[in-house]
Amino acid sequence: MAIFGKPTAATLTEQLGATLGDINRLHADIAALSESASTDADHHRLNVWRSRLDSALAKETKLRAEIAGAVAAERLVERDKAFDAAVAIGNQAAQAGAELAKVIAGIWPAVRKLIELDEAFCAAVPVKPPDWDEHAFTRDLISLMLNEMYVASEGRLRGTTGLVQSPHQLAQNPLFSIEGALHEHLRMGFKARPNPQRDGLIAAQEQSGGVPAEQGE
Repeated sequence: MAIFGKPTAATLTEQLGATLGDINRLHADIAALSESASTDADHHRLNVWRSRLDSALAKETKLRAEIAGAVAAERLVERDKAFDAAVAIGNQAAQAGAELAKVIAGIWPAVRKLIELDEAFCAAVPVKPPDWDEHAFTRDLISLMLNEMYVASEGRLRGTTGLVQSPHQLAQNPLFSIEGALHEHLRMGFKARPNPQRDGLIAAQEQSGGVPAEQGE
């Protein structure tokens, strides 16, 4: 990857390979001629080759430094590209977060309606069963909502603190869902409601001192 007109690390590496080849040949030529040099021409040729070797060694050093710089620059460019991609994804996440906030804000009217109707229901029940915690449902509503999200997300969103059941296990227990918990809450509210058939049998049993006959006998 060329950066601002500069050669890439790959191009510089090719140049380094050629330079190393020159250095190896010069070393071999100098070694061979040094053993047999006897004339002024031979010594002149040796001096020329040694000068070329010095230049090639200096070029090697320069190329290695340029390769290191090119590699670092290319990594920075790649990193910037990665950050640009992350910025784009982050912008999408921010938009998704805004959409989620809007959805949550839209849920509140339904939640408020349910709370207000439950308060009205609790106030309307004339006799409260002693084992009925009439405020438990609304108190636990946010936890029930979290558990619904835990199940719907298959565990990607965390449920209530201390929850150990898997999403599948939790889905099998209706008391951990809004509808199931509300059904049980309403059922408990009606426990103290008189049942004429049941209460009549009990009264007959109390008066006779025996067990009332089953229907159909």
